[in-house]
Amino acid sequence: MRSGNEHEIHVPGRIAVQTGILFVNVRSTRDRSRGETLGIVPIGGITPRALDRSQVLRGARVALLGAFVVVALALAADSRPSGQAPTRRAGAVSAAPSDLMTHSALVPCRAAEALPVDAPGAVRIATWNIHAARSAFLEAIAAELRTMKADIVGLQEVDVGMRRSGFVHQPEALARALGLHYAFAASINYHGGDYGLALLSRWPLADVRRHRLDSPGAREPRIVLDVTVCANGRALRVFNHHADTRDAARQVGLAELVRLVQPAVGRGVVVLGDFNERPEAPGVRGLVDAGLVDLVAEHDSNTASGWRIDYVLVDAPLASLTSAAQVWPTDHSDHPALLADLAW
Repeated sequence: MRSGNEHEIHVPGRIAVQTGILFVNVRSTRDRSRGETLGIVPIGGITPRALDRSQVLRGARVALLGAFVVVALALAADSRPSGQAPTRRAGAVSAAPSDLMTHSALVPCRAAEALPVDAPGAVRIATWNIHAARSAFLEAIAAELRTMKADIVGLQEVDVGMRRSGFVHQPEALARALGLHYAFAASINYHGGDYGLALLSRWPLADVRRHRLDSPGAREPRIVLDVTVCANGRALRVFNHHADTRDAARQVGLAELVRLVQPAVGRGVVVLGDFNERPEAPGVRGLVDAGLVDLVAEHDSNTASGWRIDYVLVDAPLASLTSAAQVWPTDHSDHPALLADLAW
């Protein structure tokens, strides 16, 4: 849809140039007695006038030059500090914070100890930005998760009741399809529904919290989903975060994440998500400096446009129990998943 001052020039040969300055349709017309001429088709009551070919071609050249300038400016804007990932760079999202938070029934871990406890073995933890199931049907997302065989999965970019995704409660639908427990915390109201973070778990959940982050200048309101899972009857705390795409806001948000996580470090804690920056960037380094171990650090892996911006981090006690970590390639989202296996 064009605005009132955004117009398109048509020259012979069906070449269209969008100038954003003037709206005219220049078309070739033929008069049997006078040969071919060029004229402006009336638009909005404007009186047509004759143009010679040189005027039209001069205008087309100016329009093309303007288009090249726009492209050059866009490429120049792509420069970013070292460590900042080339993420989606749209303007601020016009959306209000959402209060929606839903989850499966909560079971205190002391009560969960009375439930049947699986034999000790590996616990597979995953993180995946599912792109709100806009890269694949939700059924395909569920099938991919089933193939991963993850016991605990942190999900980013999750829709609930949004028009663009068919008004589906995505985390609840995935949990039902896979026979898992779930938690969802919305960050914003958007597209007629809610959008945020989710966690799926093979085991019951003991506690679900949402922490709102104070990140001035953020592209959209950001949160941390904080879930305690009763993994084999023992409490395992998992923090899920999707960091902002704007550098200053992201640094503030990740610093707040460090503050939230730090009291739990050393007690068995997992921090995962899409942090929108490279491993050597300040926000991720702050998490490592707080005592967390990046489980995929030894892998030469990319998770978005040639960079790694997705993470599974754990504290030292869990790092000592980690047996393997991997990037899980998939074409069902614009991000691959990350998986880590821990003895538990």
